[in-house]
Amino acid sequence: MSNIGKSIPEAKWHRLDNTANIFPVVANRNYTSIYRISVILKEEVNPDILQQALDQTLPRFGSFKVRLRHGFFWYYFEANDRPCLVAPEMPNPCSYFVPAQNNHYLFRVTYFKERINLEVFHVITDGTGAVDFLKELVRRYIDIQLFIRDGDPLPDQPVVDVFSDIEDSYLKNFSNKNPKAYSTERAFEIKGEKFPIYTKGIIIGSISIKEIVALCRDKGVTITQYLTAVMIFSIYREYYTGQLHKRPITVSVPVNLRPYFNSTSTMNFFSVIPIVFRVERDDHTFEEILEYTKNQFSEMLTQDYFASKIAYNVSFVKKMYIRFIPLFIKNIFLKISYIRSARANTITLTNIGRFKVPDRYKPFISGIGLLLGASSSEAVKCSVASYERTLNVTFISVLSDTYLQRAFFRKMSEDGLTITIETNGAYYENLH
Repeated sequence: MSNIGKSIPEAKWHRLDNTANIFPVVANRNYTSIYRISVILKEEVNPDILQQALDQTLPRFGSFKVRLRHGFFWYYFEANDRPCLVAPEMPNPCSYFVPAQNNHYLFRVTYFKERINLEVFHVITDGTGAVDFLKELVRRYIDIQLFIRDGDPLPDQPVVDVFSDIEDSYLKNFSNKNPKAYSTERAFEIKGEKFPIYTKGIIIGSISIKEIVALCRDKGVTITQYLTAVMIFSIYREYYTGQLHKRPITVSVPVNLRPYFNSTSTMNFFSVIPIVFRVERDDHTFEEILEYTKNQFSEMLTQDYFASKIAYNVSFVKKMYIRFIPLFIKNIFLKISYIRSARANTITLTNIGRFKVPDRYKPFISGIGLLLGASSSEAVKCSVASYERTLNVTFISVLSDTYLQRAFFRKMSEDGLTITIETNGAYYENLH
């Protein structure tokens, strides 16, 4: 008998993970803390089948089947048994939504033509957890579609091995040894004329996986290291030419911590490495920046480095006096902490890697996309995702100019990569 679609028993409530505590405090209509992962199918989405797929997928993911509550001292999650309904895609991606208008769910599944979107409030999980949920949702959608159309039996074996591991892996891997604080040095800020409120410009550059892998292999770097160096070089070339700013260029790169600590948590378990480049001359070369970036990654991509960051973050909430400070006072300090960390960042670049599915499902999927939420405090963000032969680099911005995006893709083109550009039309004239 199939186990697919059966619920996994979960506690009626559980605490937020260590990282998640910040998101309910800072989230608002401007800074939403929402990101979107999309799968593009080869046929138009059937909303009824998508709803069936969601109904059968959600019970397997206890970390998604929750609502957010708050007590006198902390926020917490409570099991949510209300139906979660799919809906047509909203005009503005990663836009704020009131949980009470979404049956209190902290994510939403939407669709548009061939696209299935999973928009997630970062409080429940990171990109890795969201990808696992979306994989299972899409797999189930295709299975139901084939069952209805061709009478194919519904497979018993799911795509995702671990559905619901509700564990605070930060707390589990906490060791109060050598805690290191994050840098709060103010970074260079990308500024410019903004779009009208709630309007965001999106530019997607599609690149051959084969081409970029060959290029990075030739340069002796990973794809993420190369893209980070291109980002730094592009900001330097566009904003620093002829003038030396005192503030450094800081690219924040989120890192999945599960491989470093053998975790299977479906809650948040990531850290951020800041690649900080100080502009000291007006003749920095790309090769110089690439080598510097590679070395920075090597120094920070270690278990010891991440353990020191976990120690710093967790030690704060473990202090006895912190535990008994009322939530409204904690929120004040968390907002101040967020503002300081946001000012220490020029841009975020995140790479969720390859979206892998079993061969059975590949003929039905044409692509993958990832969008982060941009805001007035973080005007431009960059995300990377790949599927089969194509890697997509996506910029989302509240700024009406495209100086950075054009410089970024121009540098990649100079390196011999063939790039196909797609936009949402918000600043079509600026690209021509």
